[in-house]
Amino acid sequence: MIPYARLQPGPGFQPAQAALYYLQRMVSWPSPRRTIARFLAAAVNLGQREARVAPAEPLVTRALEALREVGVAHLPPLASAPQIQQMYDYFAAQPVLAPDGRRFALSDLPAGAPSAAYDLKTVVACPGLMEIVNSPEVLRIVSAYIGCKPTLSSLGVRWSFPSAHGVAGYQNFHRDIDDWRFLKLFVYLTDVDEGSGPHSYVHGSHRQGFAWRASVYTHSEVEAEFGRDRIETVTGPRGATFMADTVGVHRGGVVTHKPRLILQAQYSILPVFAFRYAAPVPVAAAAFDVYVNRLLIEPMGGHVAF
Repeated sequence: MIPYARLQPGPGFQPAQAALYYLQRMVSWPSPRRTIARFLAAAVNLGQREARVAPAEPLVTRALEALREVGVAHLPPLASAPQIQQMYDYFAAQPVLAPDGRRFALSDLPAGAPSAAYDLKTVVACPGLMEIVNSPEVLRIVSAYIGCKPTLSSLGVRWSFPSAHGVAGYQNFHRDIDDWRFLKLFVYLTDVDEGSGPHSYVHGSHRQGFAWRASVYTHSEVEAEFGRDRIETVTGPRGATFMADTVGVHRGGVVTHKPRLILQAQYSILPVFAFRYAAPVPVAAAAFDVYVNRLLIEPMGGHVAF
């Protein structure tokens, strides 16, 4: 996962990032957010000499319709079953970061930890992973949805475990208010059923206003405000893939019996100013779009700055 920047006064405080981040959070109604997002997207397209092209592929069209209407779209698997197994085996053999930042072998993680993640260098090195997050279908969907060539602004792989020590923050219903417009890609790397912490999403909630302060919602509050029938719980076998506009209300469920391993990638118009981007991870091949990937990876020999 990408570490967070210091947005409050104190050592390492980043005042410019804080101002840019909280500015977009304070615009909490969909219509003005969409207007500002269109202007920003147009500026990116101008800078990248990108022309807006209407999507023609049925997969892209169906995904866009679902994202615009309900906020979540299911995609066919972006990797074969053997490739997903290879990715699982790779991560099972890598050290993880506990919630307090300490590094452990997966088998040595302290009992009761609700989650664990991998550092960016480990994630980028996973065979086939960067191909998934740079798949042409995904990038076409994102470009059409946000209005411009996207920025891959976050990338992570995380375990969720059964725990008696409360829940992680992402296991409460909440909204992500990370940029003026963005999408997230999710790929299950383990089978996920009701007891494995499945992702839940409230249909249509991405089209409603919100408070600028970060809020969490109980399940009963979500049902009372939106209705039980608007909550979709996403279960599926390893390799199950979906995208979501997570400004809508969502959560990763509480794990009760079987750990969940999930890949998550975020695509936005701008970098996410809440994050502290370190030097991009050098990669040997330059097969991926340099602009899209500039914050997280760089081909040997240099990268393009925003």
